Order: sequence, then C-alpha cells, then structure tokens
Amino acid sequence: MSKNAGVYLDIADAIRRDIVSQELAPHTRLPSEPELAVKYRAARATVRRALAKLQDEGLIYSRQAVGSFVAEPRVEQDLDHLTSFTEFMVYRGMKPGSRLIETGTQEVTDPESPILHYLGLRAGAKVLHIRRLRLGGREPLVIASTWLPEARFPDFWQHDLASKSVYEIMGESGHKPTDAIQTIESVTLNEVDAKLLALSTGAPALRICRVAYASGLPVEYAIDLYRGDRTKFRVRLGVLEKRLSAQIHSEQIAI
Repeated sequence: MSKNAGVYLDIADAIRRDIVSQELAPHTRLPSEPELAVKYRAARATVRRALAKLQDEGLIYSRQAVGSFVAEPRVEQDLDHLTSFTEFMVYRGMKPGSRLIETGTQEVTDPESPILHYLGLRAGAKVLHIRRLRLGGREPLVIASTWLPEARFPDFWQHDLASKSVYEIMGESGHKPTDAIQTIESVTLNEVDAKLLALSTGAPALRICRVAYASGLPVEYAIDLYRGDRTKFRVRLGVLEKRLSAQIHSEQIAI
C-alpha cells in the first residue's frame, strides 16, 4: 500500500479514537469535509473515503445536505443467555421502552404455518399475537413479533403490556421460557418496517427467529427485526464448549 493510499485509514483511525474515547458524544456533528481536509492536510476525496469507512462500521451517520454525525454505540447482546428485552436493556443501563403495534388472538388454519409447526399445534388452534416496537431510550431498536399458544396463557390479555414484559407475564402463568433455539440471518427492511425503525427502505437488519421452551414444551415463537446499525451479538463459545463436553461426558458414562 502506498503512503497516499493509507491516509484515509489514518484519518478514520483518528476520528474513531475520538468516538470510542467519547470525546465526541453521540449525535455530535463532525466538522465539514473541507474543515477535515484542512485539519488532516488531505484531499476532500480522501476525507470522504475515511468518512465512508466510519459509516460502514456504524460509527457515524450522515444527513443529506447537513453533514456527518456520531452514531449511538451499538447495543451488544449475549446470545447464550435467555432474557427479555426489558431485562437486557436495564442490565445495559438503558431505559427500555415499547410501543404496541398490533395485538390480538388469531386462529391459524393453514396446516403449513410455521407458527403451528414451531409451537406444536394443530390447524385451527388459537394463538396470541403481539407485535411491538422496542425502544432503547427514545430510539427504535427492534420490531418484535411474538406468538404464544392461547391454551397455555388463557389470562394473558388481562395483564397490562405497557407495564409488564411478555416474559414476566409468561412467568406468572408458570411457563416462563428457560431454553430457546434462535436462528439469525441478515435481511433488508421493507418500507413499513424501515419507517418503524427510522431507517431507509432497504437498510440492513438482523432477523432473529426464536422458539422458546418451558419444561421442554414450546411456549413462544418469535421473529425479531433488529437494526443492523445499532446491534451486535456475542456468543461465549467457551461456555458452550464446556456444556457440550459435560453432555458428551454424561452420555459416555451412561453407555
């Protein structure tokens, strides 16, 4: 790499350090491209390339005809712990919020429905559907769609969803999830979902499908859409390896 080719990386590193050290707070407007070009004695094209890299990393965002701004730090979530969104946000020191988009009881008649498949139900079974916009502070982070078997939660609608988490209500019914299988894939947002998350149509998101169990029985099927620019997931492989080794060891003893 030539000396000139690496200049934009040096500029990006310098701005990144100021962001990580919190010298530049979230939503702080960065100097304009001409100002940065003077500060770092570089061409505007080089500065523009550095800003593009920082935007790709999710550290800054831009507003057309306004400039570039420091982004909120990404929310880092562990996938080896099953917690409600509310519990997770409180643990991270952020104020959780929620806005109900849709609620109701549905009769699922399609025998090929994934809802029936994952909840172990037959065609014609009734499920509780909750669709919410989950907030971190005032910022939209997740569109959460949840389906629960009505038969296991007959008194669910008597609870206040504005003051209680779904998992809290499930716990009061004696069926709070203790185990789950989650799959994650990268998707792009359609117009409706993008508007809810305050993003542009086609913006990247992480789609998490979850089947949660209580005492070995499926009690929740959920699809969560996380903002790709504000979310980071982490798995503690050492812990999983230890659990797997313990399981294998116990099976060997049984044999």
